[in-house]
Amino acid sequence: MSTVAAAPWAEYAFESEADHFASFCEEHLIQSVDEWDGLPLVLEPFQRRMFGEALAYTEDGDLYWRSIVIIMPRKNGKTALLAAYAVYRLLTEDGSPEILLSASSDKQAGRLYDATATFIRKSPVLSELCRVRDYIGEIAREDGGGKIIRLSSDPGKLHGYNPSLVICDELAQWTTPSLRRAYAALTSGGGARKAPQVFTITTAGEARDREDSILGRMIDQSAERGQVEEEPGLKIARLHSARMLVYNHEAPTTDPHDVEAMKLANPASWITEEYLERQAEDPELTDAEVLQLHGCVWAAGQTHWLPADAWRSCESASGWPADGSEVVLGFDGSYNNDSTALVGCTLDGYLFVVDAWERPATRGEWRVPRQDVERAVDAAMARWSVRELACDPPGWHREVDDWSDRYGSPPVVMFETNKRAMMSAACSKFYTAVTNGQLSHDGDPRLARHLANAVVKETPDGAYITKDGRNSPRKIDLAVAAVVAYDRAVSGDSGGGAASYDFDELERLAAERGLFD
Repeated sequence: MSTVAAAPWAEYAFESEADHFASFCEEHLIQSVDEWDGLPLVLEPFQRRMFGEALAYTEDGDLYWRSIVIIMPRKNGKTALLAAYAVYRLLTEDGSPEILLSASSDKQAGRLYDATATFIRKSPVLSELCRVRDYIGEIAREDGGGKIIRLSSDPGKLHGYNPSLVICDELAQWTTPSLRRAYAALTSGGGARKAPQVFTITTAGEARDREDSILGRMIDQSAERGQVEEEPGLKIARLHSARMLVYNHEAPTTDPHDVEAMKLANPASWITEEYLERQAEDPELTDAEVLQLHGCVWAAGQTHWLPADAWRSCESASGWPADGSEVVLGFDGSYNNDSTALVGCTLDGYLFVVDAWERPATRGEWRVPRQDVERAVDAAMARWSVRELACDPPGWHREVDDWSDRYGSPPVVMFETNKRAMMSAACSKFYTAVTNGQLSHDGDPRLARHLANAVVKETPDGAYITKDGRNSPRKIDLAVAAVVAYDRAVSGDSGGGAASYDFDELERLAAERGLFD
């Protein structure tokens, strides 16, 4: 057992199994990759440090941390470390441990399983204690006292387990609705266990997934609500209320050729600055891919629109403007299997989401609830002094005509986003405002997600934003509505003055319809 008094876990836990785990690895686990083939697995100082906390336990003998998340670049020994921990838990834990190996794909889960099985096969001692059953993806103790199971990524096949330990590989890739359901099934299955644990190791994901991904939420919530310790290239967040520990290695740079900064996120001794420079020079990798894979930087791809973290730095979180404030509303509508958005912008460039309607993460046909949209527009027109309601009309001509009859034209105007010259000018204005910090916004995660989904399309008329594919599930309607609202709010000619409708009459109408209930 560890006796290092200065270890971080000493402040909140009774003891740690880290030294015992390290001894187990060195004595029983033989490596099989590259120049380490045939050598014992000796943990490096950074691995001992992380596992010192990950394996801390209470006076009752329960593991302190229920969820451990380690974000680390490729080639820092993540798969071997996960496999080693699975074997260790199988052979040292009481109570018939059930250990689930999971990943975003069956192929990735297979790599983790293969690494685990290889550790068993290469050890004369462990191969006597365990039986490897490749045909069903299972490693079982010969005494029947526990097993390791390779899982499918199909969420329908993940219920019915009672895991003592769930190991998740490359959580940044768990972005589809089915994988979200899979993760929920995995992490909710250990209710009958006294101290179940979820252990995750992953690289960073793409910038477009940062705001709304499982991993992104974990990073943000642990940093916002937990105790945070920072050093160059590493942020450690300890969220004691949820028993979540996050080791987030991230290079403090957006330049993949800044190998000194990139090295800060790569604690393994075998990852050298020379190696990182070779990766940065590899013509098969984009700068964004090098930053993401070898620096754990949530970098936008070459076609993605806004620079990483530019939108987040503009957040104000001031909520909705006061009733009666002068605003411009941007409306981007769709009919089915897409989303519809209503975004507001004050005349000094503060953006806020009024409402949005998105297709649920379920199969089957879905249509935008048009009556709900109309109620939201009526409520917004009654609440604020709307200089313009700028609408992208496809699929909503009838409603836009009704709004024009009801409120006048202006304030109801058309903003046809398929007119590329006009839309590219608006996108350019928006991009400049974000990157120069000239606008602010309410921090709505849905708008952040839609902006991250947007990609750039270059045309002779200029560059504008679009989806990454005609049938892509990554919607951008909130982004389009925000671009429209901002463009018209700061253009200097929106509305031609205050709206020319009876504000008192609209308030009365809103009250009758229960719009503010």
